[in-house]
Amino acid sequence: MRRSAITRVRAAIFGSLAFALWAGILLLGGCGNRTDEVVAEQSVRPAKVIRVEAAGVVTAHEFVARVEAAQSIDVSFEVDGVLAELPVLEGQTIERGQLIAALNPTDFRLAVREAELQVELARQDWQRKRRLLARRGIAASLVEDARSMHELQQVRLAQRRESLAKSRITAPFDAYVAHRYVDNFVQVDTKDKVMRLNDLHELQVVAGVPEQLLVTVRTEQVVSIDAIFPFAPERRFPLTFRESRGEADAVAQTYEVSFTMQRPAEFNILPGMTAAVSVALRPQADAVASAWIPASALVSGPDQGFFVWLYDPETHGVRKQAVQVGPLAAYGVPVLSGLQGGEQVVSTGANQLQEGMRIRPMDDESGGE
Repeated sequence: MRRSAITRVRAAIFGSLAFALWAGILLLGGCGNRTDEVVAEQSVRPAKVIRVEAAGVVTAHEFVARVEAAQSIDVSFEVDGVLAELPVLEGQTIERGQLIAALNPTDFRLAVREAELQVELARQDWQRKRRLLARRGIAASLVEDARSMHELQQVRLAQRRESLAKSRITAPFDAYVAHRYVDNFVQVDTKDKVMRLNDLHELQVVAGVPEQLLVTVRTEQVVSIDAIFPFAPERRFPLTFRESRGEADAVAQTYEVSFTMQRPAEFNILPGMTAAVSVALRPQADAVASAWIPASALVSGPDQGFFVWLYDPETHGVRKQAVQVGPLAAYGVPVLSGLQGGEQVVSTGANQLQEGMRIRPMDDESGGE
């Protein structure tokens, strides 16, 4: 009886141990499967993939730009007075010679009339003294003084007439009224700004260009320069280089470059609008590169050389490709050997890859997922 009880206890203990062992095996097996799944998921890295540009291919660069008037002036009176006419409105297009502002002319006309009378009185005095001199009844010096006074009054009359003319402002060119600074019937002083006029026959497009591109690009490399506007993305408006600012922007470290364009008749393009400047460049004439890649695609090798990661769209895997490169240029790195153009290489995150690793392209250019 006692031996039978001991046998039953041993059987229960062995049963418990067997159950615990199988549970541990199943648990470890489940954990192992999840680990394999995590590793598999983590091994597929997202990366940007680009297609290598063959040498001789024209490359395009775009820069954010703004539109400015080729000529902009603030008009003001050169005499004081009260505004009597302000016949133009903001946003109005006016022709050269058109009246844009006028002061009350009453005081100016009275000043002219007074100066005319002073001239006449001085002329009469001079003639009377000339007759007296002919009869030797007056000294010659007095006649000379009368002549000088007559000339002085003529100068004063010319000044009064000029002030009357300056009481009216006309457009110096065909212009667009950008802003009115004053209202009609107010007192304006000399040099007070009345309105701003923009000459829109020729527009100016100003873009911030990186110093690297500004320094390295030669004139003969420029194929075309065009402006692209958001309201007409399919249209390109030819630009002509005008000037570049000699100092870089303190924040962006770019140089402002100005281009000119003719104002199209079908679009009302105004100063302050945004645009994109597209510059098409061909490689330098003395370049011996077989292809061009961005600097971010290069990875340093252990032998002081460089390589890139080639992407296979069928397997989604990457492999090393040794390359020989030239000095960095404005539009990329020239590849002297190792690539011919058309290959797909990883351009971002290349330093994080390993041989055979699978990636998920982030750029439709690659033709991958």
